[in-house]
Amino acid sequence: MASFLRILIFLLIVQQLNSQHQYPSLHYYLPDIPYDQNIPSPEAYFGFQVGEWHLSQEKVQAYFEKLATKSDKIELVAYGTTHENRTLFVAMISSEKHLKNKKEIQTYHQDLSLGKGDVNLSMPAILYQGYSIHGNELSGMHASVLAAYYLVAGQSDEVKNILNHVFVLMDPCLNPDGTQRFSTWVNSYKSNHTVTDAQSSEFSESWPGGRYNHYWSDMNRDWLLLVHPESRGRIRFLLDWNPTVLTDHHEMGTNNTFFFQPGVPEQNNPNTPSKNFLLTEEIGKFYAGAFDSIGSLYYTKHNFDDYYYGKGSTYSDAIGAIGILLEQGSSRGHAQNSSRGVITFPFTIKNQLTTSLATYSALIALKPSLLAYRKNFLNEVYKQLDGEKIKGYIFTDKDDVKRNRFLDLLLQHGVEVFGLENDKTIGTQFFPKGKSYVVPLQQKKPLLAKTIFEDVTRFSDSSFYDISGWTLSRAFGLTVGGLTNKETSSLSVINNIPVAEGEVIRYTDKAYAWVIPPDQWEMHRALFDLQQENIRVQISFTDIPYEEGGQKVLFSKGSLVITVANQTHTNEFITKKMEDIAKKYALKIHILGSGNATSSVTLGHPDIKPLQKPEVAILTGNGISSTSAGEIWYHTDVELNIPATLLDIQKWGNFRLDKYNTLVLPSGNYGLMSESDVTKLKEWVRQGNTLITFGNAAKFLSGQKIIMLKTKTTADTGKKSGNYGSFDKDNAGKAINGVIFSIDIDNTHPVFFGFEKTFSFSMKTDTFLYQPTTNLYASPAKYSQNYHISGFHPNHLKTSIPGSAVVTVHGYGNGRIICFLDPFLFRNYWMVGQKAFNNALFYSKTISAATLEKGQEE
Repeated sequence: MASFLRILIFLLIVQQLNSQHQYPSLHYYLPDIPYDQNIPSPEAYFGFQVGEWHLSQEKVQAYFEKLATKSDKIELVAYGTTHENRTLFVAMISSEKHLKNKKEIQTYHQDLSLGKGDVNLSMPAILYQGYSIHGNELSGMHASVLAAYYLVAGQSDEVKNILNHVFVLMDPCLNPDGTQRFSTWVNSYKSNHTVTDAQSSEFSESWPGGRYNHYWSDMNRDWLLLVHPESRGRIRFLLDWNPTVLTDHHEMGTNNTFFFQPGVPEQNNPNTPSKNFLLTEEIGKFYAGAFDSIGSLYYTKHNFDDYYYGKGSTYSDAIGAIGILLEQGSSRGHAQNSSRGVITFPFTIKNQLTTSLATYSALIALKPSLLAYRKNFLNEVYKQLDGEKIKGYIFTDKDDVKRNRFLDLLLQHGVEVFGLENDKTIGTQFFPKGKSYVVPLQQKKPLLAKTIFEDVTRFSDSSFYDISGWTLSRAFGLTVGGLTNKETSSLSVINNIPVAEGEVIRYTDKAYAWVIPPDQWEMHRALFDLQQENIRVQISFTDIPYEEGGQKVLFSKGSLVITVANQTHTNEFITKKMEDIAKKYALKIHILGSGNATSSVTLGHPDIKPLQKPEVAILTGNGISSTSAGEIWYHTDVELNIPATLLDIQKWGNFRLDKYNTLVLPSGNYGLMSESDVTKLKEWVRQGNTLITFGNAAKFLSGQKIIMLKTKTTADTGKKSGNYGSFDKDNAGKAINGVIFSIDIDNTHPVFFGFEKTFSFSMKTDTFLYQPTTNLYASPAKYSQNYHISGFHPNHLKTSIPGSAVVTVHGYGNGRIICFLDPFLFRNYWMVGQKAFNNALFYSKTISAATLEKGQEE
């Protein structure tokens, strides 16, 4: 009897699994209502039911285009293209009446966002639904296909009610490039008989995976930074429409159920009005009711925070919308075993669709409260700001290009900026008119303005889902002052970016040499441009005092020198090239008429050294951080115009390394490198080449005895209860997810040439601390004594941080190894780190051997 029961149970389980793997009908997903037969269902259009295969973004776009040709309830609007030239678009879905009057609706919500006018319930609420910003989280994108069909083809009174009360802005795929990689992978490994074994290749994407965009950047960290075209187009569109509610559909680990916000209450951004979180919870009740009705499991107020304004659901909070994060436990393929049984792709799509439809119901029921919140948002924020000392910020920078890039970032976010019309001094900081800007906090985008400049050092909780410090003005290295006066009526508003103009400064008509001072942002792009033309460029390791025609000028260390002598090109060719790059890169280039004979530093001085053009390769592949590698790739390719070669670590033994003189190792795990691989690397460095490392790649080199680098030991002084139920609380706050530290730099060192100040800022994302090198000249950057600028870090590290090394410079044979122990290219917005990396890339071979820390084998 027992054996019979076991067999029966087994057969029932098999039957259940088989039924799960049969692809469901449309009514598994959507309400059983009449649908317009003139509008093709997804199954009819694709030839298979949603969930049977993973759709690409191109197929999804084609389906939306078909809907738009068949119905007056949907219009498509393109808002940009990706790095791989795929279209980014939003589907506007509402009643025919609302779509005809979309400009009126848009204007109404623009006014409402400024606190103008009354709450008009005849106007629809605006809902932005964003799906699958992570390319391997595709249940959201597939749910958007079904939701669009439901709204456009559905014939029920409920659908009509939705379209009368809600103006939907549906963004089916926020990351088309990543989506393409992932869908291709999982479809390539799909078996005819569904395999649910988690070890199957279907669930193990090849490096770098589909999560990221083309340059392996996490797009859900870029909403505030606006590095990538996907983000820039999306933010421009959002600020034009001022949505009432924004939903952000994601996936998480396979063993999880479904999360919807609010998140952990103690981890909310304190700048966001408290009413936002109350309304989020009210909307969450609709999700709970919908899941209860179909028996799906869910949770809330756990794991996820609402703190970093650079991710979608929280960025929308900063602009007055109600942002809601939705996270579905992922099948990561078509069906996979989980701790709760088999989770199928159709099931994950159904849950995402369930929240999509429940959001419509929530907006209809809560529309009065939601519109009232939108109208009162600015006043609520102003009340909060009235109690704070700082009423605004003023910023400047000597470099026109860098200053303009920051100004452009502010304007893209809709932040109001005013030009300073009289010189101003705050303490020791000088802000010149014409090159300084004022950003008041009492403006259209007060929370964005505040978060871009604000340093935060006090927290009510010690756990963070993402970074806790991100101050953009620090990342740009700007001179910034806080203002206690909010008066701006006497200032002129800035609507356009000034033109940064280059200049060739002549002291004589005869050119003996050209000099490019080192404090100019675009100088490295110009340098590589010159080297590509085989123009020989030198760098000065000493200040050059120069006098000609009664004019005196001091060219500081790090200035580039291009002499007429020893060139393969004519004087006329180089003269024309210098004029071109001055204009192209907005550089000030000085023409010198002599070798500076009356000075102690002539242009033939030994401290003016020739530069070698970098031939760059970047190590990629399994074990290496794809985001770290992506930051390096993006920076070399887009910012510097350098065609860097990407080398797969698994093929290391097959590569000819004599093609490259510079190799960059991203942060990551280098366990795939065999002993012979390491020997090959050592020999390459020993021959006189340059290795540049990020993060824990330095630990790998230290373990291989290529460099000498010692970690600091730190004691965990936090009290622990010993109670099992208190484990999470006892261990909270031991990590560093992202905090800004001040660093002391040696700006006489080539890595920091062109830095006007002897301090800078670094983003710290781990708890590893390193001893300074024994060679006093080989640690040109260390954490300052008063290091804490913005963000949370654990108490037990406080005494160990000051004086710890941030950049170290090593020698191995005839080679140079420069270690950036922090992510100096962090998310490609950390501009002060970019300049240091550029210096390392171009100047490493000129660093004196006597100043290098020798390796353990040397």
